[in-house]
Order: sequence, then C-alpha cells, then structure tokens
Amino acid sequence: MSEFTFEMVSLPRVQLDQILIQMQRAETLCRKARPASRHPDMDELMAEPTEFYSGASGYAGATLRDCIQQLETLIPLK
Repeated sequence: MSEFTFEMVSLPRVQLDQILIQMQRAETLCRKARPASRHPDMDELMAEPTEFYSGASGYAGATLRDCIQQLETLIPLK
C-alpha cells in the first residue's frame, strides 16, 4: 500500500475568492449557453459570444487555465 503525504499550502483569502468567482461565472455561462443557429438573425449576431456553446466553452477553458496557473504558482518549488 502506498503512503500519502500531505502538505499545506497557503492561499490568500482574496485570491481564493477571486478564483471561486471566476469558476462560478464560467459554470453559469456554460449552464445557460445555447446552440447558435445556422442562419442567425441580427439579434443573434449582436449577442454576447458567451451566450452560445462555443463562446461559453472558450471562456470556461480560459478561466480554467487561469485558475490552474494561479494555483500552480502557490506550490513551493522543491
């Protein structure tokens, strides 16, 4: 059986709150996203890109990359 070792990492509360806000916004955008139509009308052309699956997915991917990068910077080098 392998043995687990645990190490504490300090995360400033303000940074944790910011990461949570980013992730919650990304999740909300993905949940509310809809497919884009093949022949969009003017309203759809002028809509926020994150209203559609492709835009919400892109936003969520960028958000995850940012959150991962923020967390990785907190891991001490060995």
